[in-house]
Parts: sequence; C-alpha cells; structure tokens
Amino acid sequence: MGYCELCDKNFGSMGALIQHQRDSPRHRYCLRCEKPFNSLSALNQHIRGSPKHHLCHLCPGSLDFSSRDELDSHQETVHHYCNSCDRCFNTSGQLRDHDISDHNMCSVCGDYFQSSSNLKAHLITHQPKDKECFGCYKKFSSWSAMLLHMEYDGCPSEVDEDEIIGIALECYQSKRYRCDYGEYNFECPTCASPFLQMSGLLQHAESDACQESLAQGRPLSKFLHFLRIRLA
Repeated sequence: MGYCELCDKNFGSMGALIQHQRDSPRHRYCLRCEKPFNSLSALNQHIRGSPKHHLCHLCPGSLDFSSRDELDSHQETVHHYCNSCDRCFNTSGQLRDHDISDHNMCSVCGDYFQSSSNLKAHLITHQPKDKECFGCYKKFSSWSAMLLHMEYDGCPSEVDEDEIIGIALECYQSKRYRCDYGEYNFECPTCASPFLQMSGLLQHAESDACQESLAQGRPLSKFLHFLRIRLA
C-alpha cells in the first residue's frame, strides 16, 4: 500500500504511488532521487543542495549533471572553463595553453602535475630512447635512467652501484660534486642538495629544481664522459 499525503489518496502499491507522484501535475518529482516535492521552489532548493545534483552555472537554466566529473567535462568541452581559476576561454586551444602554462599540464598526454619540476621529470618519459647504456646496448630516454639501470637493474656489463660511486669519485671533476659530510656521497654543484647515488644527482640536474644541468662543460656532463671512457 502507498498513501499520498498531498492528494489524500491511497494506492495499491508503492510503485503505483511513485508513478502517481511522477505524473501528477500537483507534484514536483525528482527522478534522480525518486523523491516528490510539494512545490517547484522546494524541488529547486533540493536540486541546489543535493550532492546527487551538479548544476552548471554557465548554462542558461543551469543544466543538471549526475556527477562532478560529468559537470567538469561539460564545462571544459562546451564553455572552455578552468575551474581552478573560475575563468572561461574563447576556444579549447586557449584553455589548453592556459593549462600548460599555469597548471603544469603535460602537452603530450594531458596529465597534470603538482609542480613544474615534476612535469619536467615526466616529460622525459615522452622523449625518444636515444641514450645508449655505456655497458650494454639498451637505450633510455634520460642519462639518469641509464645510470639507474647500471646501478640496480643488473646491466650485462656487471657494473653496479658501488663501482659507479667509485668511478664518480675518481673523476677529476669529483671535487665539484663530492659530498664530504654525513651519509651522502654526492651533492649538486649549484645548490648543494645531497644525494646517495649519481643517478639521483643526474635526475636532479635534468629537472628544473635548480640551475644545474648536464650541458656540455658542466661537471656532471664531464663525469658522464669520464664514465663512458672507463667502461669502454
């Protein structure tokens, strides 16, 4: 049995009651929540406050979406809207350029990152694998990945972590990146950030964490040249 208080009417089942509430002009019924309201204002108040409803404030009439993801997709596609900045753009291209420049979005895959240094480290994964290991024929997208392979992945050359450390400290440039305090072996020549392994120091130099780089003439570039010669 079902009873409609607004109409003071009994129904043979709850299904019949719900159908009545959906169809009757006296009721304002929320199909998504399966809930009747006595007035249009009460229904609108429910839609504005319910976590099951997501209104687009950019659309005339405020289109209603069932999830936040659907709303975000609609606003991005139709309105070229940046939710973080509460700003609309004229074209999808302008929104994309904004996300790349202001929100650390990868221009290749569209993923977002917490910082520009994290984005720069990620972009290396999209680079061609054109850096050949000094000890075997495997190729990598960055020198730090190549060094990590030699330190931990069992390079066929049998070079390991300890040998890399020893060669790095033998290099005539080691005075520029050797760490003489604490438990660390190396430090950044520019900002003095400490590292246990050379792979970590090279990854630091490949990011934009500081001004250090692997450019020709820099200490870490000279270390790589020394390492290549030693392992030849």
